[in-house]
Amino acid sequence: QRPEEIAKRMGIKFDIRMPMEVVEELNDSGVTAYPNIYPSFFLESNGFRTNGDSIYPLGGISNIATIMGNESGYYPIIDTDECGFNNPKGLYKKNEVDIVLIGDSFAEGEGVNTRETIGGVLREFGFNAISLGKGNNGPLIELATLKEYAEPIKPKIVLWFYYINDVYNLKNELKSSFIKKYLFENNFTQNLISRQNEIDSVLINYTQLAMNKKIETRKNNNSN
Repeated sequence: QRPEEIAKRMGIKFDIRMPMEVVEELNDSGVTAYPNIYPSFFLESNGFRTNGDSIYPLGGISNIATIMGNESGYYPIIDTDECGFNNPKGLYKKNEVDIVLIGDSFAEGEGVNTRETIGGVLREFGFNAISLGKGNNGPLIELATLKEYAEPIKPKIVLWFYYINDVYNLKNELKSSFIKKYLFENNFTQNLISRQNEIDSVLINYTQLAMNKKIETRKNNNSN
């Protein structure tokens, strides 16, 4: 049975909207919102070309609202930080970060509100903790994220989360000639932590095109 059917039988409220409907309603209410974006989306294309250069985003769009997955009957609405991750703003201070979390959806906090994520709980205990997790990440993208965002701020501790599907994700990541540079080229970096304006530009354009396509498809289906 589908989760919403089980919830109905148990008398539990369950949000049956599609994710795009939630994002559209947020925008209609005046909130700047986009769907959540994952670095694995760009493995086949090796990222984007921008200003004659290549860029492979490892975070999301910064300073916007987005939604996590509906795993418990509701869509957690989160505000992304200045690098597009699921954290409060203002934490990226060199030599002042206690813990950085690297991983996939478990580290990102899929299905729960920001304060209920692992990073959120650590912050409640007084640690300056930053989550650099993104859903569907595997070990190679996680290594790239570590180099791009953790190394520059020099955290005291790195917690690297592993899940069994990481092996499958790694197989896909090894097909990307760009992402493999982090493994085979010494000191390779895109300096992403200082290129958020470029990242926002390419990701907003990419996401807006995808959103428009889905809206158009829905309109066509409704008119038939």
